[in-house]
Amino acid sequence: MKKNYLSNLENKYYYGISRTFWHFLAAIAVIGFIVGIGIVGWSYFPPSKKEVTKALKPPKEAYPQQANVKLNEILNALPKDKVKIEKIKNISINNTQKTERSISDSKRDTTGLSDFEKQIANLKNTLPFKDFPKLWRGEGYYTYPRGEALYKIKKNESYRKFVMTSPGIISKIENRTDKNGFKSYKNKAELVKRYNQILELIDKKNRNKIIYSLTSFKNRNFEKTIKSLNLLRNLSKIYEKNKIINAFKKNRNFLRNNPNDGIDILIFEINVLQSFAKEERYSASNIIQYEYVNYYNNNLGGIKENTLNFIPFLKKIDIAKQSIALNYYYEIYRSKNVNRRHQIQQIDANYNQLLRKIDSDYNKSQLMAESEFQIKKEKKSRWRFDSFKIIGAALGTILLITLILLLLSMIRNINKLAQAMLDNNKNRP
Repeated sequence: MKKNYLSNLENKYYYGISRTFWHFLAAIAVIGFIVGIGIVGWSYFPPSKKEVTKALKPPKEAYPQQANVKLNEILNALPKDKVKIEKIKNISINNTQKTERSISDSKRDTTGLSDFEKQIANLKNTLPFKDFPKLWRGEGYYTYPRGEALYKIKKNESYRKFVMTSPGIISKIENRTDKNGFKSYKNKAELVKRYNQILELIDKKNRNKIIYSLTSFKNRNFEKTIKSLNLLRNLSKIYEKNKIINAFKKNRNFLRNNPNDGIDILIFEINVLQSFAKEERYSASNIIQYEYVNYYNNNLGGIKENTLNFIPFLKKIDIAKQSIALNYYYEIYRSKNVNRRHQIQQIDANYNQLLRKIDSDYNKSQLMAESEFQIKKEKKSRWRFDSFKIIGAALGTILLITLILLLLSMIRNINKLAQAMLDNNKNRP
């Protein structure tokens, strides 16, 4: 009787409570599994990244008004000493020449060779062989291995040998354009075409004086070199004939020494110099370039504005004094606007500093936004890793609880079966 009572208690409370407990744990494991799956799914969505907007450029402080130069101030400043006038007119900028470097021969692509040969043929018309034989043939001297006297007797070319000291123009064009990086014949043909166009503006007897300067000229890259050569040709058209060679050499050196803004200055010169008398243009060009290089610190807008303010005075100035008047206009302008120039430099410096600060703040904000974005990514990565562990633990727990519940159910059913058999035996007669 007591044993049946205990068995009933065991079936009612122990197995019942155990099964409820394990069901509760299984429910927690299932919830953990579902939560883990949700977190894993969430972690694969990219985190939001803070949008960074660069501050707009603020308006630049207006420059102070310039002190204008009057015509009578220029006229009163003009010197009477002709030597001084000529010295100012022929003012020049010191130009350093770049030395050529040798390069090794390499296999050549012959694409465009026919165009190159066509341009060389045109060059032969511009620089005829009969007028410039050494230019085409090259220069050198003969040596006589068996003695000069024997050669004079035999008159046989095998008794002497020609030693070339300077190659002909075709070889120089190929070698120098190679050194400048223009190795394709297509590029060489375009360059020789420009050489011809410039040489045609010069008296035939003087053309050999600049051909070598042309072949060695380069301005950064091929496109800029072609643009520069076109510009040199157009500039040459506005000078007197006797000034073209000097103007070409001067402007060529100016372009080489000012690769960033030289082209813009010379384009400006083409327009403004035509307001001067033709005989004054070369000197005016010298003065403009000298002024720009020495006093304007690459301020192209400043030299343009200042020079254009002078142009209306030209109609009231003697033709022979136009360029010298420009020089004194610049001097008077500088002396009257020295404080303004300093103020402009300070305004530009402050504005550039403000722009740098805007750029710096923008870069810092971008770095911070990127840092926050990476932190969020790392956080999601950690959550994903931890969620996989939770999912694994939940699955293991569910499997374990399932086995435990199955075992408890089997034990309970066996006990019930045994109790039923006992009760059945007792009820037999």
